[in-house]
Amino acid sequence: MRLTSCSRALVPTIIFGLFIASKSFAVQAVTNAVGVIQKTALGESDTIISIPLKRPAVFNGVVDAYTPNLITAAGSPGWSADGWADGYYVFIRSGAVEGTYTMITGNGADTLNTADVVEVAQGDSFSIHSFWTLGTLFPGGDGLNASPSHLQRDSEIFIPNSGGEGINLAAEATYYFYDSAFRQVGAALDSTHDDTILYPDTYVILRNNIAGSTKVTFTGEVVMTDLSLPIMSTATGPQDNVVGLQRPIEMTLDESGLGASLSAGDQLLVWDDSMPRQNRLASNAIVYNWNGAAWSGGTNGGADQVFTPGRGVLIRRVEGVLEEVDWSNSPNYAN
Repeated sequence: MRLTSCSRALVPTIIFGLFIASKSFAVQAVTNAVGVIQKTALGESDTIISIPLKRPAVFNGVVDAYTPNLITAAGSPGWSADGWADGYYVFIRSGAVEGTYTMITGNGADTLNTADVVEVAQGDSFSIHSFWTLGTLFPGGDGLNASPSHLQRDSEIFIPNSGGEGINLAAEATYYFYDSAFRQVGAALDSTHDDTILYPDTYVILRNNIAGSTKVTFTGEVVMTDLSLPIMSTATGPQDNVVGLQRPIEMTLDESGLGASLSAGDQLLVWDDSMPRQNRLASNAIVYNWNGAAWSGGTNGGADQVFTPGRGVLIRRVEGVLEEVDWSNSPNYAN
């Protein structure tokens, strides 16, 4: 595995070890790579943050059978009914749809009901993970400035509208940490939102409204398999895709394989988090252009290490047809 230090605000450290996946109704010992990565968010600035590590697997298994929206696990794991139905997802580790994930909506003793159709086959391996949430990614408000009041929000978390149509979409929701809990702008002042789910293939925007940097620490499992990330285009105009790549080390555009899923004229937008700025716009992004065969833009086009741990990016697709394609991304480190 190639280990390097990220420049400027990123200091990744990868730690390998034995992780014991356990729950009261299923205990399985597996060896998974785990890591710790830190990312600095500057004061009086917006930092676009993706999550480079998964929460550790709570179960690793093999598919015995599949029908639409129902995976049957081999080996009779004996799960408690709907024990995985609240905030968990299944991640496919091998087979034709390797790298795909879908939310678990319910389960039986050896079956998983899934929110999406995932065409797995007998013998494919999978794992079960809990989603990151505001409360687990920023435990006790770590990485943020606690707000002194509901009106004076010293740090804010913006959740992008990843399912909206068009470009330059406004945030879907805004959160802040006050009085030992996450609160949502526009919600009841006494409601708490620590359990708000953060999806693994997207990003959030951390805005520090006061001077002084904060540091976000990610501790979790390294993804050693391929990843499959959905990218949308529409027939009505250009389409923004909010994307986070779960990788613990740097990756160039050429290494990423992104171009194979794009059309000529599509763009990748990234922002330099080492320069303080709020309201990061397309006009101040570093833009990479795909011509159907190669990348241009930035410093060295496709040779630029665009994907650094914890960095969110925006893929802007040109007007085309209404479709979802899967970007298959392979690790650039040993499996």
